[in-house]
Order: sequence, then structure tokens, then C-alpha cells
Amino acid sequence: MLPHQLRQTLGRTSLSSICRPKLHARKVESAMQAALSSSTAESKSSLILPWRHDPSLPERILQHNDYSGAFNPTARDPPILRKLIAARELNISAWEVLPIPFYKHDWESDLAMGFAIAFEFAVGELFCTLFRASVTNDDNGVVTIDSSKGSSSIDTATTIDNNEYLKNMMDKKLLAKFNRYIINPEDFQLKCTLHPFQAKLQHIFAVPVPGLTREIVEEKQYLKGAIYRLHNAYDENGFDENYFDMVTEFAKEVGHTKRTVIAEASVKCTEFFQVKDKNTGQVIQGMEDDCDAEEVIHLVRFEVVTDEGERGERVIGAWKIIDVDDLLDGNLFH
Repeated sequence: MLPHQLRQTLGRTSLSSICRPKLHARKVESAMQAALSSSTAESKSSLILPWRHDPSLPERILQHNDYSGAFNPTARDPPILRKLIAARELNISAWEVLPIPFYKHDWESDLAMGFAIAFEFAVGELFCTLFRASVTNDDNGVVTIDSSKGSSSIDTATTIDNNEYLKNMMDKKLLAKFNRYIINPEDFQLKCTLHPFQAKLQHIFAVPVPGLTREIVEEKQYLKGAIYRLHNAYDENGFDENYFDMVTEFAKEVGHTKRTVIAEASVKCTEFFQVKDKNTGQVIQGMEDDCDAEEVIHLVRFEVVTDEGERGERVIGAWKIIDVDDLLDGNLFH
């Protein structure tokens, strides 16, 4: 799907009618780190939004850590094998995945750019909901949120908790993270422009055990960590009777047709981000008025569930954002 077609698909119409900032841009990062390192009220009050504004990738990406789980039994597999398994779930052939000289893998860049566009729309919807702001997404891929202008089209009864469009795009745990920061639109004013212009697929893998999905684990909490218990049982005694008993019981709980695929992309953007105190006009998070948009990188993590089709193909569900900039340390469920 072409970028402009994807933007039209994600539009809301179907659901409802380096100027270096003077101290403030770095306050965004430092305040965010303080919020992540402590759950106290004091750290929460040090920023309005947990928003990362930084031109560099998180350190764990440079260390090739995909946050697939501390004891993920497939983490020892070669990255190319993990990519092949995930690609198969997306109906992508091995030929399209294997590293062949002078052959460009378009599926990776297409997937990453699709993620970037979805991120653009999700951020716009999130911020306009939090701040009761107007939001525009133009054909050039620029999303603009400006609560100083207001908007007669914003339903004041719409919140993160009841915004179905937003809940279809972002995981509820991620939304809850933002919802912890109680924002009164009467006190704070947001101005943000975001233009994703480049994206790269950093990691993609399938959750090791077929049938295991976030929905099933949320319904049956005792399944969390089950794949590691299976792996440990195999390490201890191999394919003994106990192991096969565990496998049989596990299959009864989750089935075998569904599979969860997790992927994350780094998204380069030009971004202006500013939160002001409406009463004083003071910038309390982000950039000064006279600063130009800066180039930053956001790391966006997605998840999708596939299922078995009638002809052996995989039926791909809807991708959903499960983490942004490691706010939830990958938001693992398995």
C-alpha cells in the first residue's frame, strides 16, 4: 500500500464526522529519565508528558537487544532464522528475506514506512485527545497538534479510556502510561509538529510458541512464563514424559493456529515539541518559540497476531503499537 493510500485508510473520517532549545529540549529527556526511574509523585510532576526528544537511538538497539524476553529460548538462534520465521507469518517468502548481494528487500522498508505512518496518526490522535487540541495530517506526512487554536470538532467527552480509534492503534498498557499524567487542557497548552521522513526495521521476531497471544495471557495469567518453563524442562531432562505432558497441557490452553509477531522500527522525524503553562506563558517542557524543528529518532514497537488461513496461508491481523521509546521496556507479555 502506498503511503498516501495508507494515510487515507488511517484517517478518522470513517470513525467520526538545530536551534538548540534554551535548556528545555534536554529537560524533556532528563525529566523523562527521572519519571522512568521512579514512580513517586515528585518524579511524575517533573514533566507533563513522557516524551523522548533525542536524535540518537536507544543504547539497547546499538547492543542488538530486541527485548524479546530475558529467557527467550529462541534468542540464541541466528537473527536471520528468527527473521525467516517471522516473515513466514507475514506470507513473505524466504527469497525475500535471505541476504542476497545487490538484492533489495523492499518488504522491510515498506513495513517500516507503514509503521512510521501509523505512528504519525497515533501520536496525533493521542495528543489531541489529551489536550483537546486540533490535529491535522497533511499529504506530506506532517502531523500538527496545536491546542492554542482549539477545535470545535473535538468532543470534550472523548478520553483515552473511551477513544476506540486510539485503542485500536495502541495497546492499553501504553495508553495507561500516558493516562497516568493527568493533563488539564485549561492549564497546559501543547504545540507539536511531527514529520516522519525515514524509517528502518530494527528487529522482527515471532513469539517462540504458537498459540500464545497477549489476549490469551491476559485472560489466563498463569500462562505468563510458560514457554520458559517448557524450555527449562527440556534443558533438564530432554524430551521425557514430563516434557510431553507439559506440551500437551499447554496446547489445550492456547491452541496452535495463532502466532504473535513483534517488530520495531526506528523512525526519523523532524519535530517541534512544546508544552506551555497557559496561565504564565512559560515553556515547561520542550522547545522555545523561536526554535526550529529538530531531527529526532523515535523507536516504535508493534505487535500483530496471525492465524491459519483456509489455503494454508497466514491471515494477518491488525498491527498495534505496544511501546514507544521503551516507555514500557518492550511491553512483553510472554
